Amino acid sequence: MKTILKNYLTTKQVKIFTALILTGILSVGNDLAFIKNASAAPRNILPDTANEILEITNKNNGLPLPVARAVLRDVSRTQGVLPSKLKIVAYNQQTWRDGCLGLPKPDEFCTQALVPGWRVIVSNGSQNWIYHTNSNGRSLRLANSATPVNNPSKKLPTSVKNAVLAAASQLTGLPTSGVRIVNFKQITTDGCLGLPRPGEACIQIAQQAWEVNVQAGKQRLVYRANRDGSQVRLNQTASKSILPKSIADAILADAEEELGLPASRLRIVGVERREWPDRCLGISEPLILCAPSVVFGWRVTVSDGQQRLVYRVGEPDTIKLDKQASKITVNNSLKPLPIPTSNLPPLLDSSVVFRQISSGGFAGRTYETVLLADGLLMRTRIGDANDSERSVHHVSLQKLRQFQQLLAAKGAKEFQNLSYPAPSGAVDYISYTLTSSNGTVQYNDISQNRLPQNLQVVVAAWNQLLREAQE
Repeated sequence: MKTILKNYLTTKQVKIFTALILTGILSVGNDLAFIKNASAAPRNILPDTANEILEITNKNNGLPLPVARAVLRDVSRTQGVLPSKLKIVAYNQQTWRDGCLGLPKPDEFCTQALVPGWRVIVSNGSQNWIYHTNSNGRSLRLANSATPVNNPSKKLPTSVKNAVLAAASQLTGLPTSGVRIVNFKQITTDGCLGLPRPGEACIQIAQQAWEVNVQAGKQRLVYRANRDGSQVRLNQTASKSILPKSIADAILADAEEELGLPASRLRIVGVERREWPDRCLGISEPLILCAPSVVFGWRVTVSDGQQRLVYRVGEPDTIKLDKQASKITVNNSLKPLPIPTSNLPPLLDSSVVFRQISSGGFAGRTYETVLLADGLLMRTRIGDANDSERSVHHVSLQKLRQFQQLLAAKGAKEFQNLSYPAPSGAVDYISYTLTSSNGTVQYNDISQNRLPQNLQVVVAAWNQLLREAQE
């Protein structure tokens, strides 16, 4: 009995011992599995759009995770875009030339040392942001403001297409069948489509719009339109336009006279398609009221290498020099000479406001035109015994007062009995003698554009008064 019990206990102990060993092994195995899982988990738990970042870091030479996180975090913080809406769409390694990552700020001192890093492009589907970073993302800079993403999958609305084609047809004079849309893209802009007109207030609210490239003959035009095409504007800066030869020749001829240089030394260096706000092409003139009316044309720049003349052209044939935008480095003003007392015309009668005496030209005749205080404008030919060429017109009292005010403001220092002679050797020119209550001034049609600025203003106003009175 004792032997049987002993054998039973021994067998039971062996079984218990074996069970304990197996349990321990299983326990150790479970612990090891738990530890393995616990240490592996952090590699899959990433804050801030982990799914987008992992697509990059799994590639060879992939963008470092700290760099990706830093860029995405900065876009979200500065642009107000949810991280879940962002994705890194492109990146490449770069070596920047300085400590400012190639993007120095005004007056910023940058260490002159090569900095290895990354160029990263982030997108939310409609806009892109480009970043420069160092190798670990602790230093980063935004290289651009948000740029629109061209989404070719979206179709250009028919209303926008028709509006753009109609605008291009009107601008170029071609039928819509001769105009074709080359490409287009969606953009985000303001209420003026990013193309404000002078003095226009634009709604500063981001709006979706279209930018459309059009081929019209030899011209490449760029238009912007709102979402339904109810507003269309030409992007003059981006458009390329061919200037008609007749206009180019007329501009060069005027520039030749303006600068006193042969046409062989002048060339047209810039041509831009433009929309001018009125029939004066945005350049106001004395005594002229310019009603708002969009005029299509060009902005043309002429240069001799040093000086620059800027012209405004309105279709079909209006050409005006933009003196404010022009740059004349050489003094082309004429030097006046005193008029001998014996050559001065008679003083004005008390009833006369202004007088012009013109002589010369091919006909060689002399005419006197006087403006009276009651608004009468009389023109006679001196030496005409029968007085057959006399003409009488009337100037409104309002125009008369405006001209008198202009004379007081601009002519007081110019009518000092001075003469601006014609160039030596010049022939068949017309001489003008103008007399006001202040005195007399003489000039000729060849050198009219080289007169002092104030005198040119008075001459322009007087000629305008004559034209309007004869209409």
